[in-house]
Amino acid sequence: MTDPADPVLLFDEDGRMFIMHDPALASELIESVDEFFEGYDGQARPVRAYGEPGEVGLALVTTEAQGDELRARVERYYAVFAVRHPTRIPPQESELVAFVRAVAEDWIEE
Repeated sequence: MTDPADPVLLFDEDGRMFIMHDPALASELIESVDEFFEGYDGQARPVRAYGEPGEVGLALVTTEAQGDELRARVERYYAVFAVRHPTRIPPQESELVAFVRAVAEDWIEE
């Protein structure tokens, strides 16, 4: 099984975004699988949470990048939640890995 590449972009049900720079720390940041809604790794591949409470890990759903879905999630986050961001415009990198890294570096805690 291939581990998710960092950084991981996590989204809650409302569309808020959180950044996890080290997927190995999932159990420290996610208490139970029920808390996880949606996420994408550093190569825009969807991830899922697994494990018992206190021992949560992340695994790839597929090895295929889901660039359109990820970009749509990020667009929604910037439009709705990034109200303090100076431009409210997400990074514009065309290459997916560069896009994910730029989003992780540009993220502003709400």
